[in-house]
Amino acid sequence: MFTYITVVHQVNSCQPKYEGAAMIQTSYRPHWIREDFVDYVLGQVNPMWTWQRVMARVEAIEPIADDMIKLTLSANKHFNPALIQAGQFVMLTVRIDGIQHQRAYSLVSSPDSKTLVFGIKKQGRVSRYLADRAQVGDVIEISQASGEFTLNDTPAAKLFVSAGSGITPIVPMIKQALSGSNTDAVTLIYYSRDPAFRAELEALAAQHPLFTLHIIVDSAEKPAFFTAEALDRLCPDAAKRDTYVCAAPGLMKATRLLWAERGWSNRIKQESFLPITVDENATAVPVTFRRSQRDFEAKGNLLASAEAAGLKPAFGCRMGICNTCVCTKVSGTVRNLATGELNDQNNVQIKLCVSEAVSPVQIDL
Repeated sequence: MFTYITVVHQVNSCQPKYEGAAMIQTSYRPHWIREDFVDYVLGQVNPMWTWQRVMARVEAIEPIADDMIKLTLSANKHFNPALIQAGQFVMLTVRIDGIQHQRAYSLVSSPDSKTLVFGIKKQGRVSRYLADRAQVGDVIEISQASGEFTLNDTPAAKLFVSAGSGITPIVPMIKQALSGSNTDAVTLIYYSRDPAFRAELEALAAQHPLFTLHIIVDSAEKPAFFTAEALDRLCPDAAKRDTYVCAAPGLMKATRLLWAERGWSNRIKQESFLPITVDENATAVPVTFRRSQRDFEAKGNLLASAEAAGLKPAFGCRMGICNTCVCTKVSGTVRNLATGELNDQNNVQIKLCVSEAVSPVQIDL
């Protein structure tokens, strides 16, 4: 004779449930069910089916500029589009030759879009995999949208400054800025040798009289530079605007210094999407991961240096934007490779991927 007992699970309830002659507490959770096992079983039926993980199917891969693609994904039910804000990024995880790699890519699509669209420049292992080896129908793991490079909740006029693939978070931010009923002036200064999303931006400019578009097409032979004179000519009232910059380090530094010189530092927001790499010519500095009791010499950014020493700290974007590699610096001085700022304070949080040791450093890892 067999007795069957059904476990009834009810969240946020401590009242017992009765099923036949057995009394089962509803707070019981069967620990023998592992999420990765459930995901494996479900994945054999449909790779988009998971217990909780966010998965997405590749719907399209299209070239849109030199060394740049537009990647379109459709996510499973675990992705929450209500969390998206214009300017944010999503972490994409792909398996390349049996090893998982994760990178952050900025959303080009608007928050209300039914698909997730990314503008991706081929400049690293993951981006080249997505451009050259990924196929329509592939399923990859993604994160919820995240990031702090979003529009301020103020009615001020806005200036956007961008270059190259830095345009990707800017496009949805401009759309959002133009969508309000009380839209203020919006100006974009965009430097590129092969401007991505040019047709879309020109259509927005034609549709919205308050949107002023400046696309500066340069070349290796005739490079264009952002200067104070260029700013005063293209946006004379920049002092009155909230400014958003996403570009390569050179343009980021130029705008940061100019805004500081003019006393506007509180009105500029920046985001960089270029991976920070190891400088082989940098001076080696001793670093200690205190909890791990591991010592190594760091050259360039701390994340890559730790990996070169055989350590495996957590990381995500490798660009200083996703906060996965944030940890506590117990002592020592580091330089932020994205901003150039020095930090010699003790017991403060740093991002390993954009921090370079300039004196012996102890880290709580």
